Amino acid sequence: MHSRRDMLKRIGATGTAAVAVTGLSGSAAAAPGSIPSNYLSEYRATGDAYGIDWTYLAGVGWIETQHGTYESGCAESYAGARGPMQFMPATWDAYGVDGDGDGYADICNYKDAIPAAANYLTASGAPENWDDALYAYNHSWSYVNDVKDAAAYYRDAYGGGGGGGTGFSEGDQVTPTVDLNTRKQPGTDSTVVATVSPGEVGEIVNGPTAKDGYTWWGMHWLDRDVWGWSVEQYLDLA
Repeated sequence: MHSRRDMLKRIGATGTAAVAVTGLSGSAAAAPGSIPSNYLSEYRATGDAYGIDWTYLAGVGWIETQHGTYESGCAESYAGARGPMQFMPATWDAYGVDGDGDGYADICNYKDAIPAAANYLTASGAPENWDDALYAYNHSWSYVNDVKDAAAYYRDAYGGGGGGGTGFSEGDQVTPTVDLNTRKQPGTDSTVVATVSPGEVGEIVNGPTAKDGYTWWGMHWLDRDVWGWSVEQYLDLA
């Protein structure tokens, strides 16, 4: 099964249809292209806001429209999907986001479409289960693999994914990258039990769990003997 991007047609400046876009599927697929700076900033900011690895968003953006290259004029795919992240209208109605705060969730605006993709993916299982989340986005296992391959490429090319891309697991020892609140329960409204600083070492004992747009890990901060929950994007392996 081809991805939506495989079927998307590009309309040239003369108004005539150009050749169909070829997808990444297949052993001869080329490496993903570079990410435009405006898209890169939006992917990263959205990943932080939703507590997910931004490189998966970039992988979706590459597979669907090569980061907006094939959505000039917000062209529709053969199936009716639109915009840089290729949303079907019904899905957009359910998960569309006003990312730039202008009062309108615009399916054609990457500042709205990228957060909407994060909204849909987290509702579908990310970051705990990326396979199921990506399959919900497009019902094709080859699509899932293509996005994951593109995400891995971007993780290497741009220096990590953050927000869920670190691959932490129970038993890992970590340290904060900033002065970091540890809370009694996952969630930004939960009581702060300690503020730990870079260089302090903690052991992951539980998680991950998603709450308030972040990914949280249950921590035992060893030197203080403090237990609580901390946000993944501000942790690094010790």
